[in-house]
Amino acid sequence: MTFIKVNIPKTNIAGAGAAQGKNTNIVLFDWADILSTPNRDSKGIKMAGSFVFKPGKYAIKIYATSSSISLPRSSEGEEDSMSFQALPEFTHPGSPVELEEMLANLTNRALGLAVEVGDCDGSEAPYYKVYGSRCNPLSLMVEGTDNNEGVKDLIKFQQFRRSQSLPGRYYSNFTFDEANLVTVDAVVVDVAVGSGEYQLQDNTVATAITDLTNAEHNGTYTVIGSGGTNPATISSGGTFILAAATDWTGLAGARITLKAYEQAAGVFVFFEHSRSV
Repeated sequence: MTFIKVNIPKTNIAGAGAAQGKNTNIVLFDWADILSTPNRDSKGIKMAGSFVFKPGKYAIKIYATSSSISLPRSSEGEEDSMSFQALPEFTHPGSPVELEEMLANLTNRALGLAVEVGDCDGSEAPYYKVYGSRCNPLSLMVEGTDNNEGVKDLIKFQQFRRSQSLPGRYYSNFTFDEANLVTVDAVVVDVAVGSGEYQLQDNTVATAITDLTNAEHNGTYTVIGSGGTNPATISSGGTFILAAATDWTGLAGARITLKAYEQAAGVFVFFEHSRSV
């Protein structure tokens, strides 16, 4: 499907031009750790699918002072060769050894960065703005301050080649160092921790997952298969609306990402966003 031009009227979101809420936990990852990436749709912004990390690899979170998060974008270039620059930056307070170790080890690495926006003020469903790509990654740069006014680091990023693309909008989850463990033999998965990854365990009996409990509207939940002798299954129909009505089996490393929709107070259905094996 090609891009179809549409009108862009004034949004009905009150104060749409005001500062946008942003999650203060910035997601940073090394492109060398990525097994597969979601493709953009035909309009070039929305990213369909999920980032899948290589075994034992994961993204990290870095706290950013809220007012310091800056996500600018600009276009530049000569006639017939315009391109984009979108270089995020933020400040981290203090100078913990973990930050210095990160700076020492991720400088000169090919990086990607994601900032969650959209849900902090309830104006729209949450998503991540994703910066950098495998072929045009970000490079980490830092400006540290340590004087009588304070201690902090301004974390900046550079792309040494301009990009043909704006940052993508990513609607799924990232892999971090630990997923939330699901109780053995659970047929109802408790997702009270919130959007993120939920690791199944080797069941002792045949287990069919029938629901997710403690979900939130627009929550995004990734269930990771355990494999083993009794891998859990999710059947299409009823609570779960799966793509092409295809059932899912939790083989080792298999993933399915589900988006929650609240039909009525406390009553949810879960739509498949993506799956991978």
